[in-house]
Parts: sequence; structure tokens; C-alpha cells
Amino acid sequence: MIFLVLFIALILRLINLNQSLWLDEAVQAITAKGPFWGIFEELWGDFHPPLYHILMWGWVRIFGASEVSLRLPSVLFGVGCIFVMYKIAMHVHHEIITAGRKDGIGAVLVAVFLATAPFHIYYSQEARMYSLGTFLAALSMYYFGKILNLKSQNSKLHLKSKIFYFISTLCLVYSDYYGFLILLAQMIFLMTKKQFRFIVLSSSFIILSYFLWLPFLITQFKTGLTATSDLPGWGNLVNINFFKALPLTFVKFAIGRITIFDRRLYASMAVIIFGIYGWIGGYNSYKSYKNNKYYKLILFWFLIPILGAWLGSLVVPNYQPFRLLLVLPAFYLLLAMGISSLQSNKVAVFLSFFVVLVNLTSLFVYYKNPYFWREDWRGVASLVRTNDVPIIISAQAFNWPLVYYGVDDKVINVAPRAKPVELSDIPSLLKKAADKNEIFYTPYLADLYDPKKLVPTWLEKDGFVKIKEISFNQIPLWIYKK
Repeated sequence: MIFLVLFIALILRLINLNQSLWLDEAVQAITAKGPFWGIFEELWGDFHPPLYHILMWGWVRIFGASEVSLRLPSVLFGVGCIFVMYKIAMHVHHEIITAGRKDGIGAVLVAVFLATAPFHIYYSQEARMYSLGTFLAALSMYYFGKILNLKSQNSKLHLKSKIFYFISTLCLVYSDYYGFLILLAQMIFLMTKKQFRFIVLSSSFIILSYFLWLPFLITQFKTGLTATSDLPGWGNLVNINFFKALPLTFVKFAIGRITIFDRRLYASMAVIIFGIYGWIGGYNSYKSYKNNKYYKLILFWFLIPILGAWLGSLVVPNYQPFRLLLVLPAFYLLLAMGISSLQSNKVAVFLSFFVVLVNLTSLFVYYKNPYFWREDWRGVASLVRTNDVPIIISAQAFNWPLVYYGVDDKVINVAPRAKPVELSDIPSLLKKAADKNEIFYTPYLADLYDPKKLVPTWLEKDGFVKIKEISFNQIPLWIYKK
């Protein structure tokens, strides 16, 4: 049964895999194609650890750097995460999920829920580190649970589990800084069990192993502070409103990246789903398993990273639901626990179908509506290439996708630095566009780099008239002619 679920999960993650790369994926692709030490130069301004970047550097040299090839590792990590969660349910937390049953239906539920989860599928299709981080978080929890579950007299197996736990956790924090929140959840759980020796040994080993990366982390933090200072809108771009963050996170976990443009309908649907899921995975699982030794661990896995990131956003504005993808397996684990504990098989089957129906409906909307796909820089590049027309972008930081798609020679960068456009930048812009009768301009993130709308104002002063607007899946493109 599990292999059928994994096959379906693979197929669902291959659909629409050939979308255009968006900005961050293009940066990842170009960095991976470059020299090895270029990885670390790029990481000065990218607030992530290096493991995924190193992995992709090796991957593209074997499999190439097409859109599909770049995303395949994330697909495989996504499917691998489902298998790990199945193993967690069957072997580590068997008594919780199956509620005494011998058929392992609860473990299959976890696998099915995660296999069809729209949020997990979306980021299993992205050439970034989030799928890898989620896989490693599940693997870390799997071995953490095995360590707690094994009898001390089974010393060889106990030692093996500890070694794999340390390796998976170390790889986790070298893949995603949010991995430290998973480690925090584990340490708090150990504190409740008064296992202080394990706390000291595990945390000390991982933190000491992180000293090599510490200078890079400090530099990245300083770069982030500088960007926030130089670009006042940066904090609003990368951070969700504090009061909207938690409810939006739970909604995104349930329905993925799609949205409903009718706010009242969206709110009503969110309340219904949140109520049903809250009852299943919250109240019902707590009522049934509050005295179980593993329930608290799963609850900590789900809640502590979310609360930690939420409260941390008051200091470092960087809260986004996708950054918390590594707790999504715990979300579905709690749902499976709640459903498996129900006395009525009919109700359990109905609720299982409800969760899967929500997943598949959200997936269908995502697959069918290109609006919810990634930014279509490939379409922009194709238009630029076909018409042989230069394109103005508000900052050099945004030219990576156009470099990837081979039209970087047509790009006019207005702001060569990580600061808003200034009047002194305009003469060089006009000089490059002086002999052109037609020009493209994309106001992509222009509110960040050109809040005063200097570029369109000066284009009009130079005799250009905007004749058309085109949208390439959330990439606006304005066509100007003299």
C-alpha cells in the first residue's frame, strides 16, 4: 500500500514541474552552474546555510540545469519525507497512530495526507531548500523517537540511532536556519522528561559543529540588517503582519498556495476548515493521547517552531508560512492521530475523505490556474528575444531570471546597488534608451526599489508613451513607444 501512495505522490509532484523559474530559483540555478567558491559569495546576501547549494552545485554537473532537472531533488526529498513519516507512524509512534489496531491504517493516513498535501507538493516542486529541510526534519524526529523508544541494553542499535540522529539534525541546520527550531522543540521535550545529559550532549555536538559556519551567519545577519535599513519596504516584503501570521499559516498548511479572491468566501472556508481540523488534530488527538509519552513530542514539533518563528519576527522580520514547511508533517500526523482515535469507523472514513478532498480540490485549482504558478520570467524573456527590445528593471538584483533565460544583454538595470532608485541613476538610463523607439519596463517590486516612480516618470519625459500592459503570471510588463 505504501508504495502505491509513494508512486501517486511522485506523479502529483511531477505535474507542472516544467514551470518557469522564479527569481530565487534562477539565482539558485546560476549559482549552481558557477564555480564552487561562488556559492559562498552568493550566500553573503542569501539568508540560508550552504548544504543545499553545495548539493545543487554537484547535481547540475551530472544532470544539467533545466527547470525539471533543478527541481527533481526537491521532488525526491518530498517523496522521501512521506516514506519517513510512514516509518514514524509504523515503528516509532505505532501505538499512537493506530490506537491499538494492527492494520496500520493510521500510518497509511499520514502518508496519504502528506502525499496529496498541496502546500507540500508546491515546495516539492521548487528548486530551493525547503523540501530538503522538511525531509531532514522528519528524519531527525524519526531517529530522535527511536533513541527515546529503544531499550538501553540494546547498545549497538541505540548507538546507531544516535549517530543517524546527529547526522540528520546537523544536515538539517546546515540546510535551513529554521531547523534550529526543530532542535529547540526536541530539547524542550527532553527538559520535560528531565533528560539533561542528552540535552547537553546533543545540543553541544550540533552547536560546536556549527562554529565553522558562524562567521558566514553573522555576515548574513548584518547584510539583512543593512538591506532592511536601506530598503524600508523590505521588512513588509519578507514578513507577514504579526496578527495575520498564525491564522494564515494554518490556512496555507491546509489549502496550499491558492487563494480565493472573494474575502468573505475565503474567510468562511478558512473558518470551516480550521474548525474541523482543529477538532480532529487538536481537541480529539489531545483527548485521546494526552497521557501518551510521544504525543507531547509531536505537539512540540508542530507548535514550538511556529511560535518561535512568530515571536522571533518581532526582532527579525522574516515570517512566512513556507519557511515552516518542516512542521507540516507534524500537522498531518496530528490529523491522523485524531481520526484514528475515533470510535466510529464511518466518521473516521468520512473525515479522512474530507481531508483528502480538501487537498485534491486545492491541487486541482493550483494545476489548472496559472495565476498560482511561479513567476513567468520565461515568458518575459521570450517576448524580449522575439521583439529584440531592451527591458528596464528597477534593480540589478532582479536580472537573474533574464540571465538564466539568455536575454541579459537586453537588460537595463536602473539601480546597480541594493538601494532605491535615485535621480542620479536616470541619465545613464536615458542614455541607454536614447536611440530606441520601443522599450519594455517591468515594475516588478518597484515599490521596493522605485517607490517614487522615477523610472516611468522620466520615460514619459523622454517622449515614451505606455501603449500596453501585459502580465506574465504576476510579472507586470509595460510596453513603451516613442
